Amino acid sequence: MSRFDRLALIAVTGLAALLRLPGIEARGRFDADQGHDMLTLVAFTREGIVPLLGPRTSVGEFHHGAFYYFLLAPAAAISNGDPVVVTAFMALLGIGAVALTWWLARAIGGPLAGALAGLLLAVSPAAIEESTFIWNPNPIAFFAVLALAAAWRARTAGGTGRAAWWALAIGAAGAVTQLHVLGIVFLIAMLAAAIAAIRRDRVVAIGVLGGLLMVVVLFVPLIAFELQNGFLETQRVLDYVGGGDEPIVGNPVGAIAFTLLRVVGWPLVGVVTDVPILAALLLALTVGLAAVGVLRARGEQRLALTSLLALLAWSTLALAFAAPSLQRVVAGLPNDHYHAFVDPVIVILIAVPAAGLFETAMASWRGARRPTAALGGVGIVALIAVLVLVPLSRKPPHVDPDGGWPAMRAAGERIVATAAGDTVAVFGLPEFKLPDAVRFPIQRAGGDAVAPSSADLFGFPYEFDVDAVVVACDRLFEAVIGRPCGGPAEDAYLTELVTIGSGVDAELPPLIDRFDASPRTSISVYGTGRP
Repeated sequence: MSRFDRLALIAVTGLAALLRLPGIEARGRFDADQGHDMLTLVAFTREGIVPLLGPRTSVGEFHHGAFYYFLLAPAAAISNGDPVVVTAFMALLGIGAVALTWWLARAIGGPLAGALAGLLLAVSPAAIEESTFIWNPNPIAFFAVLALAAAWRARTAGGTGRAAWWALAIGAAGAVTQLHVLGIVFLIAMLAAAIAAIRRDRVVAIGVLGGLLMVVVLFVPLIAFELQNGFLETQRVLDYVGGGDEPIVGNPVGAIAFTLLRVVGWPLVGVVTDVPILAALLLALTVGLAAVGVLRARGEQRLALTSLLALLAWSTLALAFAAPSLQRVVAGLPNDHYHAFVDPVIVILIAVPAAGLFETAMASWRGARRPTAALGGVGIVALIAVLVLVPLSRKPPHVDPDGGWPAMRAAGERIVATAAGDTVAVFGLPEFKLPDAVRFPIQRAGGDAVAPSSADLFGFPYEFDVDAVVVACDRLFEAVIGRPCGGPAEDAYLTELVTIGSGVDAELPPLIDRFDASPRTSISVYGTGRP
């Protein structure tokens, strides 16, 4: 490794760390998913309750893989369930993705290409966001680029080394699938590449078998769940598939085009609907650079760029038809992380051709020594500056608009102090949203928070040995709830529960506290009359 390579690696990883780690406590959101994940991790690391399923998917009733919890368990264990430490570990995976992207781009296009690819992923607003809050799709980029780098390294390894690298590539692709069900798109692509490699070298088959064994191991928790529960998760998947996803809206060509815009624009500008024209321009630039790169490249570099373009094309087509919901962007909710396995591909398709064009322009200038000969190099430098400054201008705010974990931690401490007892029943509005964003902070503050199921509501609140009832209302869903948060929605909901439980029209339990945990979340605390 040359001095330039060492300096480039230090620079891009250092920049990535600087854009992710400072103030990480308040950088990212802390909502229902984050609270649920932390509750699961605490139960796993403190109580030995092994998770067999991962987080529930946003469609259907089935789940992502449990590997996500096993991945984060060491950080939760050493920190005694501190979400800040778990988030910091997520950031380290994001920084690791930058380093691996630098290596892969360098191997394909040389030192300058590696430096540029690492720089682009370091400043990517999507990659920064994915590194600063707890969520199952966020580590996808790390494992995706690990799989791609291992597959590329296998081309230059010999004998059993080639098999070992392919085993790692398939195993890492399996981890992507565990982190999000749509990762199956990436796993299929990696298996196709492996099959093509087997045709050239039979020893690769051993590596593929080893990689598939790793994938099976990753699915052991799911297998255990299925055997214990009569293949319930399989039935949930079949029910979802049988019901069918929502159809593609409008022209399929338009759906493919919009999916491509989201996939390419995400690592460069974040949510594309915020800046659609800029995203479209960057899409055209990316496709243009990739095409020029393929035409100019020779040998192994051409193979690499062609393969990455094929992966991009396959992912776009598969996601457009298999996940039509990606045609919509829901404001206020996480978007686009589901295809984060393509993020490193995008920056490499930009970096390798751009670096090649710059090196060609500089060689021409050194040969001619005329000012006009340097214009090409100046133009590429200006282009690179734009590609760096635009993502930096789109980077997420340094403090989450809703206050992140510090805001919810303060809410939990206030609820525990207000309840003046050990046990609190927690409900959430809308009802389909878990109240775990509040439940975990209550438990973290020393209280005992229970989230009763719908079957437990009859007889409410008398069958619960609780000191208070908390209703957390999310203003983002007020249209669904039908009433505004901050009083009307919570009072109506709890009155209905008490009426159902008692069988007669009942009075609302006394309100003992009401406050905003964040601009989005209103908290209402009611007494139960417990002596």
